[in-house]
Amino acid sequence: MNPQSRHSLSGLLAVCLLTLSAMAQAGPPQDRYIVVLNADAGMPEAVAADVARRTSGRVGYVYGTALRGFSITMPRAALAGLARDPRVAYVEEDIPVRAFGQEVPTGVRRMFADQAALAIDGLDDYRVDADVAVLDTGIDRQHPDLNVVGGANCLNSTGGGPPWKRSYFCDDTRDGDDDHYHGTHVAGTIGALDNGIGVVGVAPGARLWAVKVLDAQGSGSLAGIIAGIDWVAARGGIEVINMSLGGSGSSTAMDNAIRNAVDGGVTVVVAAGNEDDDAANHTPANSPDAITVSALADFDGAAGGYGAPTCRPDQDDTLADFSNWGATVDIAAPGVCIRSTYPLERGGYGTISGTSMASPHVAGAAALLASQGDTPQAIRDTLLGKGNFNWTDDSGDGVLEPLLDIGDPVFAPVFVTAGGGGSDTNAPPTAAFTSACAGLGCDFDGRGSSDSDGSIVTHAWDFGDGATASGPTASHTYATDGTYTVSLTVTDDGGASGTVQHDVTVASGGGGELLTSSQNNGSTWTAMVETADGSGLTGTWSYSGGTEGCSGSACTLGGIRKKVSSVEFTSGTGTTVTVFKP
Repeated sequence: MNPQSRHSLSGLLAVCLLTLSAMAQAGPPQDRYIVVLNADAGMPEAVAADVARRTSGRVGYVYGTALRGFSITMPRAALAGLARDPRVAYVEEDIPVRAFGQEVPTGVRRMFADQAALAIDGLDDYRVDADVAVLDTGIDRQHPDLNVVGGANCLNSTGGGPPWKRSYFCDDTRDGDDDHYHGTHVAGTIGALDNGIGVVGVAPGARLWAVKVLDAQGSGSLAGIIAGIDWVAARGGIEVINMSLGGSGSSTAMDNAIRNAVDGGVTVVVAAGNEDDDAANHTPANSPDAITVSALADFDGAAGGYGAPTCRPDQDDTLADFSNWGATVDIAAPGVCIRSTYPLERGGYGTISGTSMASPHVAGAAALLASQGDTPQAIRDTLLGKGNFNWTDDSGDGVLEPLLDIGDPVFAPVFVTAGGGGSDTNAPPTAAFTSACAGLGCDFDGRGSSDSDGSIVTHAWDFGDGATASGPTASHTYATDGTYTVSLTVTDDGGASGTVQHDVTVASGGGGELLTSSQNNGSTWTAMVETADGSGLTGTWSYSGGTEGCSGSACTLGGIRKKVSSVEFTSGTGTTVTVFKP
């Protein structure tokens, strides 16, 4: 089938595939941006607050691991000035993204997983010793066929009004439960339990992390996906990410986030997309460090092309008629009429099609190799090197990618026992963290925390001044100088917790030189002082009308009458500067 004849199936695709795939809602306004910072720019939290103040913007997500930067909603007119900011590496527009649409399922059989050393016997006596993050609509955490150990909801927001007027963050104190179905289906293909009910996944019993980045309609944003990657990278210990989602175009920020996650030891697997288009036109399918997966139509779990269509029309053992294709695709896997887990309120199991269903087959195979301690590069090499070519690529792109095949003994995973045979006592986790402070701002890193007999699922911070946060890493800016007792409490997958406390001392003006500026507002003017590194400060304004205290990433005094030619600012460390009328 050539590309022209494949496009003639677009009507069928609209009726069948797209009713199964979550479609994007109306896109966000065109003034939503992702800002990536230079390495010496200072703390992302402080820079984001400063940029928001300067541009009358609203900060969305703040990134500190996979990327250093933030997302922001601001007037388009401020874009040129922001791009010239010496702290900024680059800025790009945010874009909408969407989800791409016990028996041993046909897809698992076709990869020869039932012939691999997986000991599929329906007893749930062993589980694959690997952690996989599913960045999607969430996972049904009550499903008896899934081993969900934790996660985060990256759609939490502060503020009111429409979405682009809110600030967003990933909250691991709230689970990423699935209010759609897409993420639960993906999770089952990766790691459904070998427990004698429902279906079995490619990596049975692998520990699943529900990172909710798509809403109940299967829609999200590029900024939110990057926030999910950043959460996984910051947490540590998760070996594989699956992203069965995407949007049109390319994104340097997405590429860099994936690259940094891979460099940190995380294998990233993504769906090629369902547009019957060159995958090079879609992100994250075109990210060079991700493993991009196209979809095979397979109806009988066997080679040969003899399977009769079941849930939708297509030709057995060929590239699915909806699948994206091209040189950026790395590997193919079954993606048509795939049976897997569904949220319990939707019946527990369901059959759907899409490259979204192909990608988790590869993510599950990556988990088998990750359980052995393989690096992301070694995992990529093995997946591509062990694939077979017993299928027909009728896309017309001239590239025949290998078909996932895990029948080789090299895929034999490392198992952990599932229940019984061990102590009934759950040892509490050990909390540990480091801190680094500049001025009034501090960065905290709790990734050194550990659990001897399980996994840490939540990190809760108390900064000692009434403020709190969650996540393996955190940043906080104090309002005043002083010494504060910071607490980190970690909780494991068995419900046990451990706490550690350390004191931190902060002092304003830590950025050294104070920078001044002023702005003409017509009948009045505004004075501003900030530190050279954006670390924040506290102090007092003095002017003819009296005094006024201030603290934050910058200190601003507005509404000054034109007859006042200057005002003074004295920092908490005793440094005094004069700001003159513009």
